[in-house]
Amino acid sequence: MGIKVITMNEQQLFDWKYRGFITLPIFSEDECDNIKFELDRLRIIRNHNDSSWGEYDMYSHPQKESELILKLFGHPLIINTLEKIMGDEVEGIQSLAYFKPPNELGRDIHQDGFYTQSGWGGSINVVISLDKTDETNGCLYSYECSHFLPILPIEIDEERTKTNPSFWRNERGKACVMPENHNFKRVNHICNVGDVLFAHDHLVHGSEQNKSNRYRRSIVLSYKTKSAPIRQGGQMKREPFDVYEIRRKYWGL
Repeated sequence: MGIKVITMNEQQLFDWKYRGFITLPIFSEDECDNIKFELDRLRIIRNHNDSSWGEYDMYSHPQKESELILKLFGHPLIINTLEKIMGDEVEGIQSLAYFKPPNELGRDIHQDGFYTQSGWGGSINVVISLDKTDETNGCLYSYECSHFLPILPIEIDEERTKTNPSFWRNERGKACVMPENHNFKRVNHICNVGDVLFAHDHLVHGSEQNKSNRYRRSIVLSYKTKSAPIRQGGQMKREPFDVYEIRRKYWGL
């Protein structure tokens, strides 16, 4: 993977500070094809070894099984961007691969900080789009400026929780409750292959059903600042790890 030089402009810095997200074009289509091939390889092996998984269920912590995925955590452009917007050195904490085939349901609105409990701005999700994403194939959406909200309460819908994948309880049926009569603008994150979305941990976001005949594959890399706490979690079992060592080993920087 080569390294492009990208400088954040004033509009992007404004978007991060006041809207709660930015999107940067970081990876090439060839790089994304390699990542998709690797994730499919991991998924097929997992499903072969354990038939209780659904064919396209998400894959947690693929960086533990693949050097190619681990290498992504040390990408110099990602780390440089994180340091600039978070104001501190960072650590990796988890990754999730999504395959989102046609007809797959979306995820209810939530805040990532509800799960990490790292404090306002203490953690961040970095979403690499491996396919072109838009409203038809269930792109992510968020409510801009909602990152200024505190962690919101959760409303449980028992019937909707039954639509969750077998090994994942938090996709649907546990939506956060937006303030009554709020006027936060909903933004659809339409991305090209290789675009990377940086999302604040208090930003309220979700996704809709994939109503197209296309996949919407992505991989989510999660980081926290070195000074922030982290909730391990019963399912994810988050453990901080050194992304600077990964950068040195795989990127020579």
